[in-house]
Order: sequence, then C-alpha cells, then structure tokens
Amino acid sequence: MNAPGKKLWPLSLGAIGIVYGDLGTSPLYAFRESLHGLAITTENVLGILSLIFWSLFLIISIKYIVYVLRADNHGEGGVLALLALIKKKNHNAFNLFLGMGLFGTALLIGDGMLTPAISVVSAIEGLKVVSPAFSYLVLPLSMGILLVLYLCQHFGTAKIASFFGPILLIWFITIAILGVLHIFDSPIIFNALNPVHGVNFFIENGWKGYILLGGVFLVVTGGEALYADLGHFGKGPIRLSWYTIVFPSLLCSYFGQGAYLLKHPEAITNPFYALAPSWFSYPLLILATVATIIASQAVISATFSLAKQAILLDLYPRVNVVQTSEDEMGHVYVPHMNRILALGTLSFVLVFKSSSAMAYAYGIAVNLVMLTVSFLLLYVAYKIWRWSLLKIIAVFALFLPLEFGFLGANLHKILYGGWVTIAFAIICSAVMITWYQGIKYLRSSYYTEGEDFKDTIAEFVARDIYLLPKLQSIFIADPYDKRCNGLVSYFTLNRMMPEFTLIVSIQIENYPYVTMDNRYKLIKLGENIHRLVLHVGFMQLVDIPQALFFANEMKVFSTPIDLNQAIFLVEMTQISPTLSKTTLPFFWQEKLFSFLMRNSALDIEFYGLPYGRTIAVGSYCEI
Repeated sequence: MNAPGKKLWPLSLGAIGIVYGDLGTSPLYAFRESLHGLAITTENVLGILSLIFWSLFLIISIKYIVYVLRADNHGEGGVLALLALIKKKNHNAFNLFLGMGLFGTALLIGDGMLTPAISVVSAIEGLKVVSPAFSYLVLPLSMGILLVLYLCQHFGTAKIASFFGPILLIWFITIAILGVLHIFDSPIIFNALNPVHGVNFFIENGWKGYILLGGVFLVVTGGEALYADLGHFGKGPIRLSWYTIVFPSLLCSYFGQGAYLLKHPEAITNPFYALAPSWFSYPLLILATVATIIASQAVISATFSLAKQAILLDLYPRVNVVQTSEDEMGHVYVPHMNRILALGTLSFVLVFKSSSAMAYAYGIAVNLVMLTVSFLLLYVAYKIWRWSLLKIIAVFALFLPLEFGFLGANLHKILYGGWVTIAFAIICSAVMITWYQGIKYLRSSYYTEGEDFKDTIAEFVARDIYLLPKLQSIFIADPYDKRCNGLVSYFTLNRMMPEFTLIVSIQIENYPYVTMDNRYKLIKLGENIHRLVLHVGFMQLVDIPQALFFANEMKVFSTPIDLNQAIFLVEMTQISPTLSKTTLPFFWQEKLFSFLMRNSALDIEFYGLPYGRTIAVGSYCEI
C-alpha cells in the first residue's frame, strides 16, 4: 500500500513500528561500541558524537531519505526491486549488476540472522545493570525469547502489527526523554555538531580511531529497511516519521549518553541503561526487550518478503510461501527461510554470547549492502534519471566516501566473526546465480527444442484421437515452453484428449503488481485448446485456482471452467548433469541445479492446486 489515498499520520506511525525498529534499538549498544577501549575524555566523546551525528545525517537523512527513496519501482523498494527496474530499462545492464544485486540480497538474508540476535541480547543485558547477580540469565532468556519468536512466525503478524507503531513510538519518546534529562549535565556536548571534532578524533587517535569507525557504523545499521519497506508505507510517511520522531529521538539518546559519560566515565559498560533512574530500570528493561522483539520481527518479515520476491523473479529456488493475512499481500511466511534464520540466529547467540562480541561480526554485511545500493543508484541516476556527471559527483560525494571509509574500518571484523555472514552470502549467492542460470537454460534451449505444440496438436487431430466429452484439463507450463512436453506425453500415453484443454503460463513482470485488467491474455492454439498467460507482479503470490476463478468472473473464457471438476496437469522435469554437455559455466553448478530442482517445492503446493485432481507427468533433461 502506498501513501496516496491513505492518511499520512497513521501510515507514519506504522512506519515507526516497522521501518525504524533496527535503527531505533541501536542506542542500546552502538555508542558503547564506538568508544570501545578508548579513554573517556571530552575530546573522544565529542569526536565520536560528531561522527555519529554526521553519519546519521549524510547516510540516512541525505542518501536514503532524499535520494534512494526516489528510486522506486512502481512504489516498491529494495535491492531486487531496483534490479527489476534496471532490467526493465536495460537488459544488458541487468546482467552486469545481477551478481552484485544477488550478493547484496544474500547479505541481507545473513543480516536477518544477526540483527535479532544482537538486538535481543543487548536488551536483556540490562539485567546486568539492574543486578550483576542476574548475569547468568542473559543467555537462556535471550535464547528462549528468540526461539519463541521463530516458532510463532507461522501465525503471522497481521493481528498484532497495528501495535508495533504505538509501542515503538513510546520507545522513541522514552529514549529521547532519558537523553534530554542528562544532555544539560554537560552542555559542551553540543559542540559535537561541529564536524571538526570528528576530524580531530582521527588525528588524535590515529589507526585505533579509524578502526572504531566500525563501531560508529552501528548507528546506521537498519537504514536499508527504509528502502526495503517503501512499498508498505510510501515515501511521505517514511520521511515524516524520520524527521519528526526518529532522528530527533536518536540524537537525544546518543548525546544524552555522551553527556552522562563525561560526568560518570565508569558507566561505559552500559551507558544506555545508566541514563535511567533506578526506579525505572525494570520498566526500561521490559520496554527495551519488547522494542527489540518488534525490531527483530520487522527484520524477519522483511527477509520473508525478500525471499518471496527472489522466488518469483526466478532468483531463488522455489520454496513454499504462505500468505498469513487475507487483507495484506505483504504478510507472508516462508517456512524454509524461517528455519535458516532461526538456526543462524540461535547459533550466533550460542557462539558469541554477548552483544559486544556480536558487534564485531555485525556491520560488515550491512555496509556491503549499502555500497551495493549506492552503485545501483549510481546507474539509475545516470541512465534513468539522466543526471549530469557534475550532479552525480556532487551528490554521491556526500556519502560514498563515508561508506568506503566505513568499509575499511569494518574489514577487520571479518577475522572476528564477520566472515560468517560473508561466507553465508557467498554460498547463498552461488545457489541463487546457479538457479537463475539453470532456469535461463531451460527457457532458452530445453523448452524451445523440438516440434511446436501447435503442430503436435494438429497431428493428434489428424489421427482421430478420442475426445473425452465434457472433460476439462488445465496444464501448468512455463511461458517459454513451446513444446508442452508433459502434456504431449500425457495425450500420447492415453491416446485421448479432453474436450477442452487450457495451458496456463505464469509470466512474472518487472513490476511489483499487475491489475486485474492486465492480468489475463488468452491465446487460441487449436480447436478447444487455449493458452492463458497469467501476468503477475513480483510482489504477488500465484494461486492458480483463485486466478481461474476470477478469470471466470471476468468472462475471459467463452465456456467457463468448472473448477470443481477440471483435471490439473503439471510437469516434473528430472535434471541430469552430464560431462558430455556444457550447459552451465561449471559442472558443480549443474550438479547443484539438479539437486535444487529435485528439492524445490512442487507445483501442486506452490500454485495451490487440488491434490485429488492433479496429475504429475515426468520428463527428462540432460544438462
């Protein structure tokens, strides 16, 4: 849903709960990690706060809020939506950026494992501040909360999502008040708005100061959610909530922590919780835990949505996708992805055990995603927006050097756990590119070889094959499949044809949504044989019986299809890798593609076909 036609303020409240959860919970750990190992001096605190302010301003307020949100694909955002936009405009450029986009997508999935882990653990670590005697509870409580969170995913969030915004609004107001209460303890803290203090920080601390820039980067992690959730809320609400609530609250929290540290340097172990008066420790702990759970849920839901996009764009192996809300198309549950995220998140907590340890592994993946978006945006600005070279240099000079600076500071994290998300992204990218290349081969070669289906049908008619009266059959075929080999095999083996045969082909467009008026295209192939091309956006799930029901309602067919009696036919292609053919760049890719095809979701499940009236016909393909 987009902002037009909706009320701006309610959508802005919703954006606070979904879009800004990750950014909003960063004060729990980001400021502490930015000063890790440094002496708590006025110069160091002012330097770090200056870097935090200008990072939020240049990367979030300028790059994402002003420019990235402009690069929408019919209202949708995210790396894959941006790739689809480029593909729509220039297919050659799409091939050039495909690897980069897939790697960025894989990094986001990896980030979906680590974000819930560090967020929830950092909140529960408040128990140590309340009483050191509770330290032993941090790990089991964090594991328990995360386990329950993943086990409850199949219920969906449609009924409780409306509470996310108000709860996060309370969170932002709370951290702002706690910050303001202490800012004036050290009014000198306002000098941090001067970027000179950030420059002096590097001059005084040298290499160690530069490495700590990786800690500063933690304040902008979650920025990619602004773009990924664009389709749910629209540009206006996302921008309004940032400038009126989120940005001011974050600044109050960070500057409040800085001012408090100047008075109480010993509070560096957890400056966020140190801001709260003792009587408010437990309520703040509960509020922080709920806020991090909401932030984690937003990341998990975004990962499900990303997986759905990748599946429909043939960039990820087909797995089951469950719609969890009848009203909101964006509410989906992907069981396969949920298992991967749960295993990864719980493993991170078990291995790293603390938010400080996880901070070393965190950030590098998000940093690379931000650079990926910057390069894709650079192409969009030059080729689609037609910006001049001078304007591109002027705009991108505001944030691109800073992002490269963050990358250099984050690289050392690879040795301390960051390699896990990088390794996962490489493996996931290999799976995605192999699947894409394999499907591309099937469509460009296997499906187009041999006799055209029209000619085959003409031969059948000439042989006087028996027609089964009143029987309707629906064959699910790829839009590029000219042979319909499975259907031909079925007719040949039975030596009979249904009186009416419909071949349904699903065409995924480079648009997020396709309206009903543009969804159906009926092509006559022969007497009582038609092909229905079903045009679907990359954000829409495909339920074939439901689509045919609406086609009947719109009178697409001269004779309506009896969906309670029709027989569905699907083709199951057995892929066999062989050294005698060179289909994919590497033989291991052919083996992997064969494995993925065998284990991908069946058409009967993916398209919602009735089990009792669906027949699977096998075919064989060597690659």
